[in-house]
Amino acid sequence: MAKAQVNVKLEEKLLREVEGLVESGLYASKTEVFAEALKLLLKAKKGKTILQRIEKIREGTEAYPSASRALVEAHEEEDT
Repeated sequence: MAKAQVNVKLEEKLLREVEGLVESGLYASKTEVFAEALKLLLKAKKGKTILQRIEKIREGTEAYPSASRALVEAHEEEDT
C-alpha cells in the first residue's frame, strides 16, 4: 500500500509517551505507534456509528415482543 508522509504537532508529554512505547520495544517506530493509534481510533468511530444505527432501529420497538421470548414461548407450547 502506498504511504504518504504527514507532519503533526503534538504536546511534548504525548510525544514522550509515544517515544516511551518505542523505547520499551512495544513498537518499532513512532510511525508504527501513530498508525496503530489511528487504526484503533477509526475502528472505535465505526463501532460507535454502528451502535447509533442499531439504537435508531430499536427506537419504538419496545412495545413489540422479544424475538427470543417468542421463541421460548413457542417451544413451551410445543412441549405441552
